[in-house]
Amino acid sequence: MKRRDFAIGLGAALGAAPALALTRRPPGDSNPPDWATGPGRGDFSSARSAWAGAAEAKSPLGQTDALLVVQDGKLVFERYGEQCGPAVRHVSWSMAKSITHALVGIAVAEGKVDIDRPLKTIPRADPKLTLRSLITLTDGLEWKEGDYSPANSDAARMLYGPGRFDCAAFAGDRAQAHPPGTRWNYSTGAFVLAAAELQANLFPEAHAPGARRAAMASWIDAKLFKPLGMTSALAEFDAAGTFAGGSLVYANARDFARFGELYRLDGVWRGRRILPPGWVKFARAPTVQPIYGAGFWLEAKATNDPPSLMAGAGPMDAFSAEGHNGQVILIVPSKSLVLVRLGLMDDGDAAWKTLGAWITPIVSALPDTKAA
Repeated sequence: MKRRDFAIGLGAALGAAPALALTRRPPGDSNPPDWATGPGRGDFSSARSAWAGAAEAKSPLGQTDALLVVQDGKLVFERYGEQCGPAVRHVSWSMAKSITHALVGIAVAEGKVDIDRPLKTIPRADPKLTLRSLITLTDGLEWKEGDYSPANSDAARMLYGPGRFDCAAFAGDRAQAHPPGTRWNYSTGAFVLAAAELQANLFPEAHAPGARRAAMASWIDAKLFKPLGMTSALAEFDAAGTFAGGSLVYANARDFARFGELYRLDGVWRGRRILPPGWVKFARAPTVQPIYGAGFWLEAKATNDPPSLMAGAGPMDAFSAEGHNGQVILIVPSKSLVLVRLGLMDDGDAAWKTLGAWITPIVSALPDTKAA
């Protein structure tokens, strides 16, 4: 079973800017220096050793572009590879699914959507098919994420083939293979549909692709990126103006860490509630698949198949946004910790196992947060 989506070349396929792994920001467009810095609590020798190993020419992790650790809201560890740096945007790949979860939550808080109502955007849809089932990947629609070859993958056909001009229409044309809520199946199409449903509820009068794109981009910026100070963040859209909510947001490592901090802090940022009460708990509640909640991957016992990121060897309260080629935003509330790793590695199960084993000692070496 494939766990992460593949979207290399998506920008070009959708008629947008080429989807490069790293994009440099315009001169002068620098990240505001508003991260508190300073020494962290605990032993960071594991982090230093992990970074040294990742920087080796033949590292099993491939290319590691960034490793950041935020502890107690302070940026306490920050390293970059030769092609990266604090002002370099990196593609999210499937970490965008977690961002889509946040956007749906914001719309819920504003009373713009109800995640348990039937969908507007799929004609003749099962009335039990809802935003809830889409963002928990229990939609039951016939979908084969596959190996991302055009012959074996609905995702590839949606992103690069006949579906590329209107990804939501392609994903919405799937048969209802199972009753919604009964089976878990990894699907980039589900999050594209969630993004389309969100846009239909937020901007029912916007029909032209340009109008849909402009309205949604402005809303994402105003409601999520600007409040968090994610000044580098950019959302990508397809030719029909639908947000590529399953795979494509660009941001620098510090801004991805800001997003992780929002979830560590239960949806509150600097005293302002961004996500509705209970929304982070919803993200962390296991579905019929113990390693997945709503838009986020969860830790599970070592015996779980497939394994979680740290395979039961790390804190069990950890949860993460994960993307193709080893993109990770790991959130560990018990340690007041957010870890960001960005890079370019193989996407097979063995590589993800290696990445989890690389991350686990970094996290385990740091102490739990003492109760007040």
